[in-house]
Amino acid sequence: MDLLTLQPNTLTVDLKHPATGEPLGVTVELRSLESDEVKAVERGIKNRALKSGRNAVSAEKIDDNTTALLSAAIVSWTFSGDANLGGDKKPACTDANKRKLLAVPAIAKQIDLALGDEAAFFVSSASA
Repeated sequence: MDLLTLQPNTLTVDLKHPATGEPLGVTVELRSLESDEVKAVERGIKNRALKSGRNAVSAEKIDDNTTALLSAAIVSWTFSGDANLGGDKKPACTDANKRKLLAVPAIAKQIDLALGDEAAFFVSSASA
C-alpha cells in the first residue's frame, strides 16, 4: 500500500436524542479534523491568537473557536421527518445555520465525539 494515498473519507452521523437515543431525523456528513478545510480554519485561529499576544484568550473565544472547527468539519446535512432548524425543514448548510445547529450542546457533543473517532474516517477505504 502506498502510504501517500492514505486519506480519510467523510463520515455520516445520524444525530440522536440525548435522553432516548432515538434518531432526530438529521444526518450530518463530516470531514476529518485532518482535512485541508478544517486545518485552514485551525491555522487561522492560531494565527489570530499569535497576533493578539498573551492573555487575550477568553472562555467565550475558546467556545467560538471550537464552534468554528466543528462547523468547518460539517460538509452537508439532510433533514427528514419533523426535524427542522428554527422552523425550517430544509435549512441550507450555511455557516450561519451550522452555528445555529451547533448552539445545541447535545448536538455539538455528538459531532465532536464523531470527529474524535479518527478510525471511522478510514473504514470504507480499509475494505477497498
